[in-house]
Amino acid sequence: MSNYFKSGLRLKLVALVVTGIVSAFTIFGIFQVQVQKQRISDEMRRSGQERVSMISEAVANLLVGYDYSNMESLAERIVQQQDVQNLIIRNRDDKVMVARNKPSLPDQTSLSFTAPVQFSGEVIGRVDLQISLARLETEINRIYLDVVLQQVFFGLFLGLLIYFAASHVIVKPIARISEHMKQILSSKFDSMPEELALVSNDEIGDFTRIFNNLNSKVFEAQQQLREKIDLAGSALMKTNDQLQQRSVELEQRTQDLEKALDLVEKLAVTDSLTDLRNRRYFDDNVAASFARAQRFNEPLSLILIDIDYFKNINDTYGHAAGDSILQALSHLFKSRTRETDISARLGGDEFAFLLYRANREDGLAFAQTLLQKAQQLKFTFHEHPVEVGLSIGIACNWDDIHSIEALYGAADEAMYEAKRRGRNQVIAYPFDIQPYGGLKSVKIEPKT
Repeated sequence: MSNYFKSGLRLKLVALVVTGIVSAFTIFGIFQVQVQKQRISDEMRRSGQERVSMISEAVANLLVGYDYSNMESLAERIVQQQDVQNLIIRNRDDKVMVARNKPSLPDQTSLSFTAPVQFSGEVIGRVDLQISLARLETEINRIYLDVVLQQVFFGLFLGLLIYFAASHVIVKPIARISEHMKQILSSKFDSMPEELALVSNDEIGDFTRIFNNLNSKVFEAQQQLREKIDLAGSALMKTNDQLQQRSVELEQRTQDLEKALDLVEKLAVTDSLTDLRNRRYFDDNVAASFARAQRFNEPLSLILIDIDYFKNINDTYGHAAGDSILQALSHLFKSRTRETDISARLGGDEFAFLLYRANREDGLAFAQTLLQKAQQLKFTFHEHPVEVGLSIGIACNWDDIHSIEALYGAADEAMYEAKRRGRNQVIAYPFDIQPYGGLKSVKIEPKT
């Protein structure tokens, strides 16, 4: 019931109707008050004129006989009347014979009346009568009160009547449609919404039919849209699966490409047989290391190694035997290389070491260790034991060497000096240090 009285449309209808009724009654009341005011005013003017005429007739004989006592007594009685405010009796010379006044409020209005006093057809005086309009104002106030009461009563009565009538005939069907719309909006549209019952053939009935048709078309459109969404979702899932598959394939290809690039990069700077750095990598880093050593005045040693009689080994036991020796020596060289040093195969049976922050004495100690480890390697090819010797040359930048070419030349000269002195030994540039000798050079006899 509380929602019933809180309906905005109902209250608006009642407000409009009550406003119209109040406006109509106000206009009608004003007109009625003016009519009654005019009627009472005319009645008071007629009554006042009749009364002043009667008074003039009554005082005619008294005025002729100069009977002041009775004129004063008559004037006193007339002034005692409720609406009489002032009475003046004058003779033919306009001299005041009798005058009686009643005290009145300053803002009290009044009407004035005058009648001649005649005797035997001759005017012998005049009577002035002043009547208060207090009765007229009282009547007007009463009429105003009646109008207000009528407005309130009829306004409430008609407002409630129209309120309940409009609620039942107009607002209730609209509220029913609105509630049905809310139910449809809160539903999931899984099935066709129930049609709204048609209860009249007026505009609300037309609105109900339009609503049902619109609701049906919206449901059909939503079903079509849902089908399209489902199809689009299926296509999207399929496309997503394809994209994921392509992404996996692309990622695999990327990984393969990265591996291939890593391999290419490694092959570009690595010797494939020994897995040591190649000559290209070594030459590039020698330049940078030599420049850094010169800048910070640090020692840098270059070691060149050549395998003794390697060609005889290849010719006697085959290239497979030579490759085995190269791989074994490369494994030994890698195990002895610091992170700051570089070991490389320059080509054929020639190897090189670049020792950073190592002077000639450090290089000699390192080379002698390599020679001792290499002499401990034992090889057997076709049941023949083979020992490996190394000719090693060392050069250090601190030995008055100021260019890379000079460093290479000094190390190479030291290596060939080791070969000239019988191979299988270490020679450092300059040649003022006794060579280190290990096992004697072994000459490999040709294979029979």
